[in-house]
Amino acid sequence: MRKLFFILIITNLFISCSIKKVQKEPVFKDISGRYKQQNSSLKLDLNTDNTYKLWNHEQTQCIIEQCEYTSIGKWSVLADNLIEITSENYYKKQKGYKYELKKENKFSQDSLYIKVVFPYDLPPVKLNFYFNNYVSKSITTDETYIVIPKSKYLFKKSSNNFIAFNLDADIAGTTIYKSRILFDIFSEYFDTNKYNFLTINLPYFDVCFFEFELYNQDYIYIKNKKTLIWNGNVWEKIGKD
Repeated sequence: MRKLFFILIITNLFISCSIKKVQKEPVFKDISGRYKQQNSSLKLDLNTDNTYKLWNHEQTQCIIEQCEYTSIGKWSVLADNLIEITSENYYKKQKGYKYELKKENKFSQDSLYIKVVFPYDLPPVKLNFYFNNYVSKSITTDETYIVIPKSKYLFKKSSNNFIAFNLDADIAGTTIYKSRILFDIFSEYFDTNKYNFLTINLPYFDVCFFEFELYNQDYIYIKNKKTLIWNGNVWEKIGKD
């Protein structure tokens, strides 16, 4: 019995030592910092608080309005040579979806008036309105002000109408598109007899929100302590965050 007890102790010690040998330190301990894509002005910050920021291309001349960054979110190390990133839209409601709604009653009672206000010139989107969940009762337009006959699109015996509003990004001719295609703004019931003029203000639907790039558990390969491989491109470390 004593001999068996001694054998069990020795066996446990051997297993414990074996496990300790397997548990090793990561190859690349400190990968936080700023990285620059080769042959490009794109920069990627991997911050020490496990947030990231993908900076936009640098412009020599400000010809068009441009956001300073294209994506922000969180990053984590999955293995010795692998990073995972997820953009904030997958875990946070972004401000661009916020809207302000003004309801009024004016002009002809036979019509419903809808006006959409953006914080700058109309982006390349289509405006989609759906009435009472009927596909046949829908409107797609690039106009920010529309007048529709109630008799054609709304209930005839009830003034309580369900209206859904979303935006489609126009990506015609685009080969690679990482941004959103569909923006769901709201789905609400309206008393269209009491209010027949709706003004929808989108104060935060700006360039940064519209062109925000989406990454859902995307992988970045750690080649060495100063080099990353992401989307087939080489990113070299140029400094700390």
